[in-house]
Amino acid sequence: MALEEYQVLASSTYDEITLQLVKDSLEFYHVKFMHTLETFNVPDVNEILNLRGDSTVAPNCFILFRRQIQLCVSNIGLRIGRGALSKHISSIWKDLGNNEPNLVDSFKDVAKSVASILNGRKLRIKIFDNPHIE
Repeated sequence: MALEEYQVLASSTYDEITLQLVKDSLEFYHVKFMHTLETFNVPDVNEILNLRGDSTVAPNCFILFRRQIQLCVSNIGLRIGRGALSKHISSIWKDLGNNEPNLVDSFKDVAKSVASILNGRKLRIKIFDNPHIE
């Protein structure tokens, strides 16, 4: 696929490394570094719940987004320090809010659904005998 078939949705340059989040003509998302592309997906609720195990703390939408970017960067084979990667991710997230709000909303929806399920797991009902109720 030729380079011009990608729409750049967000870009970040830090420490002489440029990362981009792009969308191809088929509406698929990718993290791009130089000429290397890695498919970028919005995780589904079950995937996040499986990762959380017994945790009852729900990740927010940015944390879910950060995890997906980190996976892509790792799959590309880039070694970026934690601080530099955080700056890239924050910048890309901010650009996405302006350029591709539907993608941001997708992460918000997943985070909301995961939180709802995890909050439901926290609910405990304690049944006790009340001598005043007959």
